[in-house]
Amino acid sequence: MRPLRRAAIPALLLAAAGCRHALPPAPLPADWLTLVRPPRPFAALYRFSCCGRRDLVLTVRGDERAVAVSVAIPPGGAALAAWVDAEGGWVYRAKERCREPLPQGMLPLSASAALPLDPGMTALLLSGLLPEGTRELPGEMGWVGAAGRNLWWRARVAGPEAHWTRMIVGRNGEADPLVVAERREPETDPGLVPHDLVLKAGSVKAELTLREWRSSDPAAPPGWMSAPACGAGS
Repeated sequence: MRPLRRAAIPALLLAAAGCRHALPPAPLPADWLTLVRPPRPFAALYRFSCCGRRDLVLTVRGDERAVAVSVAIPPGGAALAAWVDAEGGWVYRAKERCREPLPQGMLPLSASAALPLDPGMTALLLSGLLPEGTRELPGEMGWVGAAGRNLWWRARVAGPEAHWTRMIVGRNGEADPLVVAERREPETDPGLVPHDLVLKAGSVKAELTLREWRSSDPAAPPGWMSAPACGAGS
């Protein structure tokens, strides 16, 4: 994930992005700054619903530099495989045995839907962490946030052990958020890593239920990255 600069967030962005469905305000837990750190490399398995389909299987392997994603339709049909890094990404077309480029900063979820998330922000969200530069927001009890070179973000943090319950990410200069992430597990001792997560980006809604989480080696490009680009032989 590209380093993010500390900057003020205009009050208009804060008001427009996060006032709906807010929980009653509560002071920040004393240990909330423990969430502000880079994500460790991980591998995760989710039950996944998105884009008109339910009970899919989503696997994610990632770190702050890159994310590998695959979606399968049980009992074994592959639906999507993608690799995303700081320079962009690729999606693999299994039938054609070729790879197709993805727009920079997009995380594909299906053949027709994607979330506007770079690999660093994706890894932070799934790990339950916050970007570097995050600080307490004056006058916004229980909320933290900041802005970087391209994005602003804010999150509601609860305790007793610090965890964020809602995180909003937007593009600088735009009031409407790009992505809203909400945790649905109970507030009491939910743990650091989100187990029941909803991601919304415009008309796209993805629901993730964690089945397995483990530490991993740093993300490496999948074998299909050696496949030719689609259309290269035509």
